[in-house]
Amino acid sequence: MKQLDNLSGLKEGAARARRENRPVLVSRTAGIPSLDPLSFFASGARWGARNFWSDPDRELTLVGVGAAWRAEAVPMEDRYRAVEREWEELLANAVREPADPPRGAGPLLLGGFSFDPLRTETPLWEGFSEASFILPRFMLSVRKERCLLTVNARVEPGDDPEEMAEALAEEEEELIRTAATLSVAPSPSSYDAFEVEPERWKESVSEAARHIREENLEKVVLARELRLRSEEPFAAAVILKRLQQRQPGSFLFAMERSDACFLGASPERLVKKDDDRLYSTCLAGTAARGATPEEDRKRGEELLADPKNREEHAVVVHMIAEAFREGCGEVRVPDTPTLYRVRDVQHLFTPVEGRSKPDTTLLAMVRRLHPTPAMGGYPQQAALDRIRETEGMDRGWYAAPLGWLDFRGDGEFICGIRSGLLRGRTASLFAGCGIVGDSDPDSEYEETRMKFRPMLSALGGEGR
Repeated sequence: MKQLDNLSGLKEGAARARRENRPVLVSRTAGIPSLDPLSFFASGARWGARNFWSDPDRELTLVGVGAAWRAEAVPMEDRYRAVEREWEELLANAVREPADPPRGAGPLLLGGFSFDPLRTETPLWEGFSEASFILPRFMLSVRKERCLLTVNARVEPGDDPEEMAEALAEEEEELIRTAATLSVAPSPSSYDAFEVEPERWKESVSEAARHIREENLEKVVLARELRLRSEEPFAAAVILKRLQQRQPGSFLFAMERSDACFLGASPERLVKKDDDRLYSTCLAGTAARGATPEEDRKRGEELLADPKNREEHAVVVHMIAEAFREGCGEVRVPDTPTLYRVRDVQHLFTPVEGRSKPDTTLLAMVRRLHPTPAMGGYPQQAALDRIRETEGMDRGWYAAPLGWLDFRGDGEFICGIRSGLLRGRTASLFAGCGIVGDSDPDSEYEETRMKFRPMLSALGGEGR
């Protein structure tokens, strides 16, 4: 039956490809019995190029397996526009079944951008280019417990639609059968942890604070790395399961490229586009959660009243609001922040909303916003220059825009924080702090230790 479902669209796509002498995208979406997204992710290991996305309310979960098509950009290009252009060209003559699939289904890209395309690259991030997006061969969409499967194929002028339909049907059947019987269960794990040049990082904090006091720079975000080694390979599906259990209220993501996987639980939305509505989140200013409700409330009140954190937060709100005013006809910003609490930390939080202008695309807004002062600093260019000179680390996709973009132009991007890069038996975790003129290196170091906890816990270590 699945082969026949595939065949009609593939026949139309093949005829169109021959007629236009160019590849044609064929995309079919249909309902399937309920599946666990993490089991689907785990069962897709044979196909590779896996991607996972879930919003904080778990209202939408996307799992991509395999690659029907890729969009990659090189540093010298306008990478945001390059991805848009390639995606528009692929969609221009696409065959969609149905023509208007539900939101979160149909042809959809999953991927991200590097933090800084002008950084000095290292082998650590091999496989993660300046922009990399995957149109999954198979994509599971779970919205409020309804499961949809989208199958995508890029048909060349000489392809045989019947052979393609048969191959897709066999793969789909195997994938669903495996996912239906597979259960992802965290098991005990252990590793050794090594801090990467912590004293040098503290020195960079001191140097950055001095430059802020002496120059026209308000804030710079400096990140550091914690490296882990395990006797067994790290399993992305198991780590996602732990994050799902322990980090409610955060976005969950995993982006697999070649033999590595970048994953995490980020609290920070960069921008969401739903028709003509745009949404962003200002998170800056951090404190630990309390051991008791009373201690937690006290720490939250202290955070709300702390001048340093309020100033850091205000800079973020100002920058994001200005970017929204450039791309929107109307913008709404609350006057004062509230608290955003996740398991290990709490942040100052201000939402920003706007109604987009007709020519404002999702990736155009990503370009305007990245990096926000919470991820890079302020002013933006001066902060980026200071990061390149001082940080001494290849951020790769850490703190960079990660997300999804559908055929309508809707989608959502987050900042890739509270995250780690897995490659076999090694993992690199990343955490950063906003440095201002009176920053204390030891205090900032302790803040990064606090921010490492979600991933350390998910990998089976500290905070279990």
